[in-house]
Formats: sequence, structure tokens, C-alpha cells
Amino acid sequence: MSPPTPAACFSRSYAEARTAFLAASAESGGALSSIRHPLRGPDGDSLFLDVARFGSAHARRVVFVASGTHGIEGFCGSGIQGFLLGDGLARRLSNDVALVLVHAVNPWGFAWLRRVNEDNVDLNRNFLDHTAAYPENPEYDALYDVVNPVKLDAEAVAASHAALRTLAQQRGSAAVYRALSGGQYTHPRGVQFGGRAPAWSNRSLREVWARHAAGAELAVNIDLHSGLGPRGVGLVLQTARQDALDARLARAWWPDVIRAEPAQGSDAALVSGLIGPAFVGAHAAGVGIVLEFGTLEMAQVIEAVQADNWLHHHGRRDSEEGRATQRRMRDAFFLEEVDWQESACARALEIVERALAGLVEFEPEERA
Repeated sequence: MSPPTPAACFSRSYAEARTAFLAASAESGGALSSIRHPLRGPDGDSLFLDVARFGSAHARRVVFVASGTHGIEGFCGSGIQGFLLGDGLARRLSNDVALVLVHAVNPWGFAWLRRVNEDNVDLNRNFLDHTAAYPENPEYDALYDVVNPVKLDAEAVAASHAALRTLAQQRGSAAVYRALSGGQYTHPRGVQFGGRAPAWSNRSLREVWARHAAGAELAVNIDLHSGLGPRGVGLVLQTARQDALDARLARAWWPDVIRAEPAQGSDAALVSGLIGPAFVGAHAAGVGIVLEFGTLEMAQVIEAVQADNWLHHHGRRDSEEGRATQRRMRDAFFLEEVDWQESACARALEIVERALAGLVEFEPEERA
């Protein structure tokens, strides 16, 4: 049987995506496990973080490929996972390497067509020490009212754009980046909220890591995302110190990796609470990257997220405006065009295969 086309791997809903993932994983010989979410989807069905493991149960080297950290981005990530299985990747593993697919890290957001979780938390800002003082984001604090208006209309959108332009002129693009993407821990009803405690998905994902890579000699996490960067281009992003093992391995495996130093100081224009550094810190030797596929122009993506946050706090999902906003969100993070889907699948296969090859070649003394 020939492998499925990329277009055949993408689904129209969380439920459809989960059914396809479970079927493809079982057909490929995966060992399946699931963690039930405490809440339900819009159709009343149960939600799950699903895991499929391939390869030896005692493998010393493990690659995780995760989808749906930002819920609605699961449409892209889940389809890619299905394509990897359909291509036979799980049947081509070396003896001492395991592949672990984590489907719908944020199943609530996936099902409800939101980027955030059930508590309005951006999970990729939630992986930090919640017993310590939270990072401050004064630029966001100053913009809170204009970025999160009670009434969202053309005038309000124009006002938010004007405020961001003013910030860029006064403080530079780094300040704008920090304000919009740096995470914030003081406004639970605002965008980019990192939470005040480890979220359900945070705890569940750490449980999966411990179960499947507790004794691993080297573990890699590839977190699939969409909505940032040039259309259809899979950017490899990493936050790591330049001289660290994970940075050295990433440069060797993916020469086009875009690396950022961990955030330092109150003016650092980088995010806090990222999954990648948390994954690396949880293992004796680990590499964490984001594989990000661009969709629309950034202004369109930002406006879709702004509208979604307004809808959740001030609107009605079952209204015409609510349904339009949900469609707008899906369109911002997943493209129906076949060329985009083919590009995403081909790039993801390339990136994962490079990681698998790197694991085979890895020598423990490399960590020195």
C-alpha cells in the first residue's frame, strides 16, 4: 500500500484528528496510552492527551514529536504526525532508538478552537518555577487595555495597531516582541497569560517525559507549531546557551536552527516558561526545539488571537460573530492549500529523520 498524500492526513476537528491518530498508531504497531482531560469538548465528548510509542521499550535514545501545545495548532501538528506514520517512519527506527508521538498536548484548546488552555493559559509560557517571582512585562501592562478591549471593532483594532507602532518607535521592535510574545503573569483575562500554577497539560506532559525517557541517555523533543514565520516554511527554533550540549547538537543536526539565548534581565526580549528548556532540564541530556510553520501575515494572526480572546471573555460562541471568529482562528493557524500541507509534511519528515540519525551517531563523550 502506498503512503497517504499529505492532504489525506489532515482533519477537520479534534475528534476526527484523534480517531485518525489512534488508528494510524495502532496500524504502525505503536504502544498506546491516554490521559483523560478533566473537562469535555464542545460536543460533550471526552478529551485526551494521547501517546504512541514505537521502538524498544528499553531504548536509551528517544525522540518525542508533540502536537497541539497551542491547541488549535493541533490541526497542523496532528496531520504531520499522521503523515510520519503513513510514510513508515515508525518502522525504520534503529534498535536503540524510540519514537514517541504526543498527540494534543492541549486537547481542550484543540477541541474548542483556541490557542490557549481551559484557564486561558498559553502553555508555552507555563513551564517555569511557579514558586519564584514571576517575570515582569511592563510593556504588556501598559498595553493591556488597548490589546484586550471590552468592545472589539475596527476602531479598537486600529487603536491597538497605533499603540504598537508607538511602542516600536519609542522602544524598538524588541519591546514590541516582548509585549506581545514575552508572556505575562498578571492578567488572567489577557493574551499571552502564563498562568499562576502548573497547568494540567504541563503536569501531564512531564508525566509522559518521565515515563518514556526517565533512563534515556539522550532525549529530543520536537514541538510542532504553526502561525509564525514565512508561509509554509518550517523554522527550527531553539532557546539554549550557545556553548550548551543541546545547542551544539542542534547546530550539527539542523544547520539552519535559529537559536536564542535564555532570557536575561528585565529588558530581555525573549519569552519565559518555554517547554523546550523545561524538557532539556528534565533529562540528563536533552534537546528541545520548536518546528514552526508560517501561515498568514503576522498582523492577521495577531488580530485572530485578539478576536478569540475577546470572544471568550465578552462574546458568544454560538453567535454568527462567534462562529466567524472560530473559523478565523482555524484559518490563521492551518491552511487548506495542498502546497502548504505538502511543504509542512516534507519539512517535518526531514527534521525528524535528522534527529533520529543524530541519536544513532551520538557519543556520550559529546556532552563534555
